[in-house]
Amino acid sequence: MIESLSIDTTLFFAAIFGVLHVFFTLRVGGYRMRRKISMGDGGDIELRNRIRAHGNFIENVPIALLLLLLNDLIGTSRTTITILGSTLLISRLVHYVMIVSRRFPMILRPLSMLGTLGSILAKALILLVAAI
Repeated sequence: MIESLSIDTTLFFAAIFGVLHVFFTLRVGGYRMRRKISMGDGGDIELRNRIRAHGNFIENVPIALLLLLLNDLIGTSRTTITILGSTLLISRLVHYVMIVSRRFPMILRPLSMLGTLGSILAKALILLVAAI
């Protein structure tokens, strides 16, 4: 009998990131419609910030989720998966808010990227150790 894989924690984080992706996309699209800017940023700084915040999310989240899933599939502890997923989630939310609003201490932006890249690196290193 084949034992069922449990990837519930990764599925939970994937669902949250999916909802965030839709929300961030709608924030760009809604702003475009209100300002009647169909292509590019039209020189609008707020639209540019929204586009970049969404773009940075898209640049980092897919690889991070893939690595999280692979860690889940190789049996990395649920606690480790939760910590890595939570670090990524908090980092991505802080980074998005920092780019869009710029109302908080600027140190939070590099710290949020450190959290994002740190979680990606940690997941990759766990996989490398498991593969050896």
